[in-house]
Amino acid sequence: MTPNLGYSRFLFVRGCRDDDPTRLKLKAAGEGIARGFLNGFEREGAASDAPALETVQFLSLNGVGVDASSANPARYAVQVNSRYRPRLDEVEKELRRRVGGLGEVDTLDGCLRIPQYTSANVAVWAYEQARMHGNGRALPNAIILPIRKNAEWWAMSELDRHQYFYPHYDKARQQHVPGHAALGRDAAPYIYRKLYHNPNGPGRPEEWDFVTYFECEDNDLGIFDATLTAMRDVTQNPEWRYVEEGPMWRGRRVQRW
Repeated sequence: MTPNLGYSRFLFVRGCRDDDPTRLKLKAAGEGIARGFLNGFEREGAASDAPALETVQFLSLNGVGVDASSANPARYAVQVNSRYRPRLDEVEKELRRRVGGLGEVDTLDGCLRIPQYTSANVAVWAYEQARMHGNGRALPNAIILPIRKNAEWWAMSELDRHQYFYPHYDKARQQHVPGHAALGRDAAPYIYRKLYHNPNGPGRPEEWDFVTYFECEDNDLGIFDATLTAMRDVTQNPEWRYVEEGPMWRGRRVQRW
């Protein structure tokens, strides 16, 4: 298995009231768990992805881009990155203690791994124009989408799985299709994307294989939505036959709760 280079944990605080006393308590909770971490709101560029950095990023369900599809979305969220998984366990324990009866805390775990491509040329073709990470003022919207692939997907050989990401001939429909990477290329200059793997490995029952994380400007939310719609269209992207999506969370990057 490819080694894990660093760990990320998304913690969602659900059920909190949106009033001044609650916000003050959560602000204190956030300041408590943020000690020793760099604030991700101010980070930008390729260095922000370095697994050696310990960062914390606060998110809030408000403003442009809010996903109202859930009956009870988490009002607050925080992403914590570290090279050491036990460090994230400590942060989660402390956040749960500080939140107390204000709400429930849900989690999503991920890790960074070296990307796997069929060739260097394919990697350049797919991602040479990808948007770099920006600070919270430049890219204020955050979108988090966990996904998993079904057993049929993981039963394929690695080479067979790779073909779905690039333009290929779809035997089921007997036609050429653009595939995942081609559909995302036009959006890549506008949408920052980061893929986190399940730290324990893929294909585990009742667990998500990946957490996909995106950032973008307000004016580019439409590009994100259109691209996701295209990704879900199995006539263009047969890979999605094997995908199960988790609850999507959409909100704003903030300096603090």
